[in-house]
Amino acid sequence: MKYRELRRSALARARRARRTAAYTAAEVLMSLAVLAVGIVGILASEKVTVASNQHAKNLAIATHIAQSWLGVLDAEAALWDTSGGLTLTTWLAQGVGVNTWFRPNYSGTIDFGPAFDALGNPVTALNQAQNARFCADLRLSPLTANNTGGGMMRAEVRVVWLRNESILGGTAVAPTQACSVVAASVDSADNSRLFHFVYMSSAVRQVGI
Repeated sequence: MKYRELRRSALARARRARRTAAYTAAEVLMSLAVLAVGIVGILASEKVTVASNQHAKNLAIATHIAQSWLGVLDAEAALWDTSGGLTLTTWLAQGVGVNTWFRPNYSGTIDFGPAFDALGNPVTALNQAQNARFCADLRLSPLTANNTGGGMMRAEVRVVWLRNESILGGTAVAPTQACSVVAASVDSADNSRLFHFVYMSSAVRQVGI
């Protein structure tokens, strides 16, 4: 008799333990909901991280392009002769008398121009429409009146690249590549929304020959 009571008592305790250990349907659904919210948050943060990394990469490439252009213009000043002439130069001569941004010509001699691909490599004029991810514009301003041996010129470089999600407005049309918009119109109210910008400037000194 005592054995049966003990057995029934043990079975009752086991049933109670099973009931308290089990999850209800409401608890399972709540757990799944919390899990779903966590997964969505992780995916959203991952998307932001990827976009931030891509922007940082583009910013670094654009900065390198701007520095390269300043170096090229500084080197070209060696061809700025002591009579004040710039006829031997390629891009300094192109900026004479231009008081606004202009897009430099592509030079096949040194394989360098305004367009660059996604890795920052120069793009030829022929392949510009397909591969231009970055575009460089120049603006040159004289700093001295004497250009016969000690002339100086302010050189500004602007590198632009397209936003991943363009914010269109007004008459702006999403460009197909970075050099699609003419230099004088890039910073207009409508077109400036389409691009990221990097600006750098330096002084170019007349070396003279």
